[in-house]
Amino acid sequence: MSHERMLRRADLRVAEGAAKVTDTFRLHYHLMPPAHWMNDPNGLVYFQGYYHVFYQHHPYGPQWGPMHWGHARTKDFITWEHLPMALAPSEDYDAGGCFSGSAVEKDGVLHLFYTGVREEGGKLIQVQCLATSRDGIRFRKDHRNPLITNFPPEGSVDFRDPKVWQHGGKWYMALGSGNDGRGKVLLYRSNDLSQWDYMGVAAKSDGTQGTIWECPDLFPLGDKHVLLVSPMGTEPRRVLYAVGEMDYEVGKFQAETWGELDKGPDFYAPQTFFGTDRRIMLAWMQSWEGEIPSQKHNWAGALTLPRELMLDSARRLQIRPLPELKRLRADLAFASDLVLQGETRILPSCSLQERGLEAVLRVDLAGTSAAQFGIAFGEGIRVGVAKGDWRVYLDTTRASRGHRGRYSCKLSSGQEKLEIRIFLDRSSIELFGAGEAACLTARVYPSSPELVPQVFARGGVLKASLELWSLSKRG
Repeated sequence: MSHERMLRRADLRVAEGAAKVTDTFRLHYHLMPPAHWMNDPNGLVYFQGYYHVFYQHHPYGPQWGPMHWGHARTKDFITWEHLPMALAPSEDYDAGGCFSGSAVEKDGVLHLFYTGVREEGGKLIQVQCLATSRDGIRFRKDHRNPLITNFPPEGSVDFRDPKVWQHGGKWYMALGSGNDGRGKVLLYRSNDLSQWDYMGVAAKSDGTQGTIWECPDLFPLGDKHVLLVSPMGTEPRRVLYAVGEMDYEVGKFQAETWGELDKGPDFYAPQTFFGTDRRIMLAWMQSWEGEIPSQKHNWAGALTLPRELMLDSARRLQIRPLPELKRLRADLAFASDLVLQGETRILPSCSLQERGLEAVLRVDLAGTSAAQFGIAFGEGIRVGVAKGDWRVYLDTTRASRGHRGRYSCKLSSGQEKLEIRIFLDRSSIELFGAGEAACLTARVYPSSPELVPQVFARGGVLKASLELWSLSKRG
């Protein structure tokens, strides 16, 4: 069957599936598929006035299956337009699926790079492929595919997820792989986006950072470079970043510091946009290990809120929600200065049925002596700060569904004011604090959308202000 026919058939199945989707746990302001399965964000690119987002998509059911590329675009990260399917597994070299990749613009043409997968002798063969478009909607696979057919000796059959970017007039491609129990980033270089020359191993695991590195992303930020990788073979699963120096002549990235990009249980395969002045990131807001109750309602998976990456004066990675997201704020449901001592303050109830919620807690640290303080949202969802070790935590140990655990990240000490921003959607929570990569992401599934938030303080005085905003998309 031709690529065009496969795309039309896939679009039809998604439309049919969308008619059967029920709204239980559907998100209000996150990008998710109209129906069926979604995982990794792919091909993040600014092209012809839009931010384009492609994603791994199985259009025939809410479970993982032969991968296609779904497609959406936005001008403001508030309102999303779903577009026709971009890629389908139509050729011998990608008959098993069109795996993850990236996108760049050159001479007015949008180029999608992806990993084509086929089965041969009981093994998955992974090759690197290209599809192009002039309108950013209809894509044609390159007649020279696959562009890269074999993995180098330093790699393995796990050889995928091309991330392409430009530097100094040349094009570079980072590929995820690994061997000998160590994840690796393999680097290629090209003058024309079609002929690729292998340069070598740009970076590799120290032996504790996973056996295979998926979804690599390598980019300049400030006067440094940042590497993102999603390792396989770690427990628990985590996404790593490194800040360091990139030597393009020899093709080596030298890491100076390592860290975890998000300490929550539902964050994987992040990617940043090509063609933007800011470094904007999206990730898959789900996990392979967790329960996915929405599958019973004919859909699965979503992407995180867009986040901006920056380096502070000490070259530490800082992550914040995009400033544009304040446009989601529809109504101020609660605003007050608070002084609590060993007590709990019950706040006005809120419903996640029609809108999301943003909580902004600003703490006066000079006037706060409480050992612990934070907000409980009911159904076992609790956000707090432990002042002793200066960490912010998300506690879902008593949650009714989804991951149950206590997750935390380090905050920057020595502040006069502390701000914690918490975004709740119908089945997700994202938390941002002041610290190096201080964010936590989890899927939560309250049985009832009606929540009664409570502010608490233990072991002393809490002096703070709190805002609760209802969040709504605006067309």
